[in-house]
Amino acid sequence: MLGISLASGAWMAWGFSPHRHIHAKAWSFLPSAFREAWQPSPTDLLRWATSADSRKHTDTLEAARHYLDLDDLPLHSPSLAGTTWSDAQELLSQDDSTLSPRRLGVLPWELERAYWRMVAAWSPRDSSAPNLDRINRAAADFGHYLADAHVPLHTSGNYDGQRTNQRGIHALWETQAAEWLLVPENRKSCGPCSDRNFLLYDPVWTPWEVILESHELVDDVLLAERQWREICQNRGHGFQRRGRTLALLPTPEALAVWDSLTKSTTWPRLCLASCRIAAGWHAAWVEAGSPRLTATQHIPWWEPWASYLPDAWQSKLRNWNQP
Repeated sequence: MLGISLASGAWMAWGFSPHRHIHAKAWSFLPSAFREAWQPSPTDLLRWATSADSRKHTDTLEAARHYLDLDDLPLHSPSLAGTTWSDAQELLSQDDSTLSPRRLGVLPWELERAYWRMVAAWSPRDSSAPNLDRINRAAADFGHYLADAHVPLHTSGNYDGQRTNQRGIHALWETQAAEWLLVPENRKSCGPCSDRNFLLYDPVWTPWEVILESHELVDDVLLAERQWREICQNRGHGFQRRGRTLALLPTPEALAVWDSLTKSTTWPRLCLASCRIAAGWHAAWVEAGSPRLTATQHIPWWEPWASYLPDAWQSKLRNWNQP
């Protein structure tokens, strides 16, 4: 039976299709020598591009890895930039130690952690050969979090316009508008990846640069949505098929208006995300010593989840599962 939905579904960062497109574009930006050392095709990498969103349904700690509510941080928050998570927890607990320091998001620290997971995947601590599955999963998660950092509303406590009566703005910016831009007749070229963005990836400071850059766009996005709603009123939505359901979504004409009101900033953010993801992948590979993969190996089902556990627990889990 065909269902009817009045919304686009639960908002997922960039939407599934845009996330995969961003990862694919990032792959195309890589130097040929790195692609040859990694794998002949990004198919498996793209398959894991949305795994971080899927984990939100089973891991209560996952959601906080996708955002940082800069406008809700305490007054002493400027000192957070570049800090370790240990120091950040102390700063975030100064006002009220009963509140979780994760309540406002952990995106920049998770990005740093994801970067070092990539390095460890390319250069295992036990000197064993790099494992392709582990590398692909680590790279996909890193790319997902970095793509999210390029979304303005992932840096605000008003992430879905809930504080300004603008519910739905999150999906509008990063899913509906992004998917409209990926339609062949609307798609543009990303152009080359600049040397500055590609060569200067820093695992500590680049995430903060991206998040602060995204946050500067928040007010413009909120203003654009108010103007868009006034212009389109009740004429800007229509039923569209999404899988087995009919959803009430913005029409292509309304999304064209939205793109104009936001000064066409969504596509450049998508392209910049792809470039920086490629830079991060490449930097981690160089950090690991630029190894080459000689054969595809598969890892146990529990291995990807082990990387989210403390080091001592990881060692115990692996020892328990050794033959």
